[in-house]
Amino acid sequence: MKKDKSKTCVVMLKRSQLHPHPDNPRKELGDLEELKESIREHGIMQNLTVVPMDEEFENFKILIGHRRFAASEGICFELPCVIAEGLSDREQIGIMLCENMQRSDLTFLEQAHGFQMMLDLGETVETISTKTGFSESTVKHRLEIAKLKQKSIDAAMENFQPTISDYIELEKVKDIKERNKILEEAESSSDIRYSVEAYVDEQNRKKNSKKYLELINSLGWKESKEYFYSYGSDPKWEEIKELSKIDLEKEYDDSAIQAFAGKNTRPVFYRCDGYFLTFAFKNTPKKVEKKKTKQELLEEAREKNKSILEGMRTVICDQYFKFITEIPEKSFEDLNDKNRIKFMERLCETSFELEVNLRDNFETLYNVKTKTDIKELDKDYQKYNVLRKLMLQMWAALANSYSNKFVEWNFTKNMTILNAHQQLYSTLYHFGFRLNDEYKAVIEGKSDLYTAKV
Repeated sequence: MKKDKSKTCVVMLKRSQLHPHPDNPRKELGDLEELKESIREHGIMQNLTVVPMDEEFENFKILIGHRRFAASEGICFELPCVIAEGLSDREQIGIMLCENMQRSDLTFLEQAHGFQMMLDLGETVETISTKTGFSESTVKHRLEIAKLKQKSIDAAMENFQPTISDYIELEKVKDIKERNKILEEAESSSDIRYSVEAYVDEQNRKKNSKKYLELINSLGWKESKEYFYSYGSDPKWEEIKELSKIDLEKEYDDSAIQAFAGKNTRPVFYRCDGYFLTFAFKNTPKKVEKKKTKQELLEEAREKNKSILEGMRTVICDQYFKFITEIPEKSFEDLNDKNRIKFMERLCETSFELEVNLRDNFETLYNVKTKTDIKELDKDYQKYNVLRKLMLQMWAALANSYSNKFVEWNFTKNMTILNAHQQLYSTLYHFGFRLNDEYKAVIEGKSDLYTAKV
């Protein structure tokens, strides 16, 4: 073909001269059968737009009309085309993007890819919205999807089909690396929702913890390296009645600290375990009248660590109970059969080892007896699904304040109980439950508290 052909005229070009544009944002052409039938009956009713690939005008890249080109294979040997000259690569991509982005059959993942290409070409959210007809909020959501690794998207799609709502939910996680991780590990929409909630809760705790600690340190209060869960059993520590335990997941409120600090004259000590802030006064130790033997000191150290471990067990079991009873029913419905069977077998086997009977133990359980209406829980228990009942049975045995402690009478690790905690934790982990490193080390038997030192 000679170059003096008018670029505004429709010319017939052979199929062999036409080539799909390598930068076409539309990766999937969809079902072409209906278009093929139309071409067989009426021919190609709308010309293609192409750009020359060489100075001789022998080969051309398709700018507009990829579906028509593909559908006409085996039907048409020549196609009507308009040749567009003088377009830069950027202008070519821009034309294809605007043409394709307005199509209703594009997936939201294809839209995300296309919008990102437009952004890379110098467009803004506002101009993309104007040129494609999508709202600015839609454009922003698609651009957030474009930030994710294709590898992470593919990994999620092997397990289930994430919806646009799932991707919008992920936007609550500002760290893109963490978003990719959540997406790769998810097996359902519930997995994404709970992982996002757990991440957001953790970030809120960290943010609140930082603000509280900045205030506390400015007041000259000191961190205690020792636990003071049970003030009455340890004369060294005295409870500060004006300062209750602060839940770091709740909205930041320093009014109680400010009010107390304004009238307090004694040194204050605090502990922060990542979930709660607790405060105490430190009493002056009494003079030791008799020097204790090494064995006596060792026994005291063991008893002290036992008391600390028991306090931590109570906190851990409180968290188990709260989480188990608040898991939405949909998260159980979203479980695939493989995981459901695995969790039930794990909990049944462990419950059998512990000889668990939840309902017979209701009135002896610390948590239920002091914090929950027993009759109300019993009523809820009747309508719970089997997996949630098994979780509650495990919690029931582990929360029993008269037995099932982390250590035996001789201060050896109770491996049966530690294993039961690990089995319950690994099951709840799937639903979004997390313990901080300090508590996790306790149920794994790795905490320094299991080694009493003199």
